[in-house]
Amino acid sequence: MFRRRWSGLPADPIFPANISELGYFINEDDEIRSLENADYYFHYFLTKNERYNDRRRFAYNEAIGNVVHSRLDAESLAPLRLPVGTKPIDPHVSIRISPDLPERSRVVLIVGEDNQQFGVLAHRVLGGKGGITKGSILNLVQALKKQPSSSTDPTPPGIIIANPSELWWWPEGKRGLTPVDRHYIPMTSAVHLGRAYDKARNGIPKNITTAEHVKCVFEEVVDKLVGKDVKLDIIAVGNSAEEVEKYLNDDEVWKKFGTMMGAMVVLGGFYHSDEFKCEGFKQFMQERARAYAIHHTPLDNPIAESFGNPGALGFTSFGCPAFSAGEANMTELVLIETHHSVLNWLENVALLGEAYRNEDVQIYGDDDGVIPEEVLQAWGEKDVEETEKHMKGTEKDMEEVEAEIKKDELHALEDGNSGHDSTPKKEVAVSKESSPGSSQDSRVAAAEKEDEGNVVLKVKDLKVTVEDGE
Repeated sequence: MFRRRWSGLPADPIFPANISELGYFINEDDEIRSLENADYYFHYFLTKNERYNDRRRFAYNEAIGNVVHSRLDAESLAPLRLPVGTKPIDPHVSIRISPDLPERSRVVLIVGEDNQQFGVLAHRVLGGKGGITKGSILNLVQALKKQPSSSTDPTPPGIIIANPSELWWWPEGKRGLTPVDRHYIPMTSAVHLGRAYDKARNGIPKNITTAEHVKCVFEEVVDKLVGKDVKLDIIAVGNSAEEVEKYLNDDEVWKKFGTMMGAMVVLGGFYHSDEFKCEGFKQFMQERARAYAIHHTPLDNPIAESFGNPGALGFTSFGCPAFSAGEANMTELVLIETHHSVLNWLENVALLGEAYRNEDVQIYGDDDGVIPEEVLQAWGEKDVEETEKHMKGTEKDMEEVEAEIKKDELHALEDGNSGHDSTPKKEVAVSKESSPGSSQDSRVAAAEKEDEGNVVLKVKDLKVTVEDGE
């Protein structure tokens, strides 16, 4: 009998969490390239063993995280452990805040996706074409530091970067992990299936879920560390945006935080406006919020008003005006593609203050057929001509389609006895004067024998009236 000892299982591979030791470097364009060939980005399929590739990717992501954190340090954003007061060795989730939040008259809260590494918007951009700054939160941080807080306060706004993703506590690593990275922590061997979630061991108090984390950020950071007269702007992405809306959509919560709400941007969220039960929050969304969604039209093209757009493809019931995210084709790219538009709009709201209200937007495809000027410029002359031609021909096309349908229905009634068989029919002309045993009967019988079931009798000079229902 053969048996295999635990010690005989292949060891789990270990890789250094260092970009250069992994064989990469950061070039002058802030992109991570291979040391062997600078034309190549990160290469996942190093071996045919998936576990080895995942473990190496885990180390690579950790190295990227170290770079992002060091740059956030350089931007003077201090780490804060939640729940507040937690020791470094105890389960906690780390966020970043401006050190002088109580002194700022405007604060911007950024809540990223609940499946991305902290500070990362999209690994496909950060580790590929675009680079570290573009693919991370650093782009927004640097841009926000150039904005004024209001028309009377030229100082930049304070910043809070939430961490709704790294909520799986890794005891050995003393840090939180994303739902994806938790599967790639070191195991006893390379063939172990993984580690099951244990709430007592892997849960973080007050931050078990994204919803709990959002609540913790508001109650322990916004409520206690932000000034009472501050204006709070929110940028929320994906599922995290839904959790933020759910939290604020409560009368008691809105009574507490509603007066400080300045503006809100929802990117890739799907929280339906029918769920709005708090009138204060509902009015805020209509007047001082906007959404960006994946759409085939150019960036910033309006696709829905606050009550939605039933004629548009996809979800539009945001409860606020919605705009196209341009070239973004997945949620993680929406904020990267729209961040200039998002930050410019937030700055505009901050400068106008309480007087700001969302403008009425012109939705492409309305009955008046008006196309916004910015859309015309983005599309180009040729595209506009083709679009207008298509719009004018739509009604005519629908009439032609209806006529074709009626024609097909009439043919179906005439050919009812054939069982609607699509096989070509053999036509045999029969006059109404034909008599039994005539040559015409012989021709019909011969045709039936030749191709049984596929004979259509054409009756000459015989009118047939077809009534509805027959």
